[in-house]
Amino acid sequence: MNQQILDDHELRSTVWLKIKADLEAQLAERREYNDGHSLTDIETATIRGEIKVIKKLLHMGKEEAKK
Repeated sequence: MNQQILDDHELRSTVWLKIKADLEAQLAERREYNDGHSLTDIETATIRGEIKVIKKLLHMGKEEAKK
C-alpha cells in the first residue's frame, strides 16, 4: 500500500503540529491505560491496535518514512 508522506512544508504547518501533539497525547494515554489497568485479552488487543494506528499516523512525519 502506497502511503502519501508529508513534505517539509506540511510538517511545519500549524495543522500538522496540532494533529501531532494530539496524537502523541493519545498515544501516552493509551499506553498508560494499558499498563495501569487489569484488562482482558480483548481489551488489551484493542488498546494495542489503537496504539498501532496512532504510531502509523505519527510515522508520516518521520524522515525514514519519506524514503
